[in-house]
Amino acid sequence: MLRVPGRPFRLLSFPRRTLVTVLVVLAFSISLAACSTGQPAADFALKTFAGEEFRLSEQRGQAVVINFWYPSCPPCRDEMPAFQEVWEEYQGRDVRFIGLFVPQGFDTEVEARQFVDEFGLTFDFATDVRARVAQEYAVQYFPTTYFIDQGGRIHKMEISRMDVDTLTEILDDLL
Repeated sequence: MLRVPGRPFRLLSFPRRTLVTVLVVLAFSISLAACSTGQPAADFALKTFAGEEFRLSEQRGQAVVINFWYPSCPPCRDEMPAFQEVWEEYQGRDVRFIGLFVPQGFDTEVEARQFVDEFGLTFDFATDVRARVAQEYAVQYFPTTYFIDQGGRIHKMEISRMDVDTLTEILDDLL
């Protein structure tokens, strides 16, 4: 503690709750900066539900839509038909979709695969084992979708339920 003649002076005299809040906001801001627009997207490799290896760095030259989700997430369930519709529309236009199942709570990969079958989803899916990719991309809320440009840079990140119009608008801007 520093002393001022006649009275004590504290370097940090904030209430503890305020200090904790400031530190949490600062940590969150730093994590978002690591995955901000224009920054190179962190590379990752996962095995898809179809058994193929997906490596982000090998997708250069085409845009990539990465959707982080889990089966019991209501907005994730709501948005999947829109992803399928837009995927069908943009297939063959230098864009690749991948849904990354991030195990949350009681959801299992078996349930994730059943979810994909139930909705008739035909784009790629993979399990983000131990949520390593989600951590790298600072995913804290579901669903979260990243749009990666043809050069491997983050074009946009959305933390919300996506609809056909929003997906189309972002993809048209990206392509």
